[in-house]
Amino acid sequence: MTDLMVAFFGFWGGVARLSSARLLGSPWNTLLVNLLGAFLLPLWNNFFGIRLTKNRRWILVGVGTGFFGAFTTFSSFCLDFMRLMMAGRTTLALLYLLLSMVGGLIAAWLGTIFAQRLSLKGMSY
Repeated sequence: MTDLMVAFFGFWGGVARLSSARLLGSPWNTLLVNLLGAFLLPLWNNFFGIRLTKNRRWILVGVGTGFFGAFTTFSSFCLDFMRLMMAGRTTLALLYLLLSMVGGLIAAWLGTIFAQRLSLKGMSY
């Protein structure tokens, strides 16, 4: 069941990624989806995931690994960075690198904090 859910949610994560790419041009699309994913994955795991019963953990893995794995992408981040460097846009490439790395860590931290605050308030889904 877990493998099927990873495939199912992976499909939808890929569709969401493609749809977002049509809205924004690379590398900004990659930055946006990676920052969004860095925020939402810890929120998903640390808030919703802990509320799932043991026999429903396949949902946690399906969404976490499937959807967010397909939605965010390290390989596109690397490719976008290299394209900027190869085009001689070094300052923009370094800004993109900094925003991706620091922004991703901050987004993950904020997602974790948000999940903890929701948990403290006793909210459930």
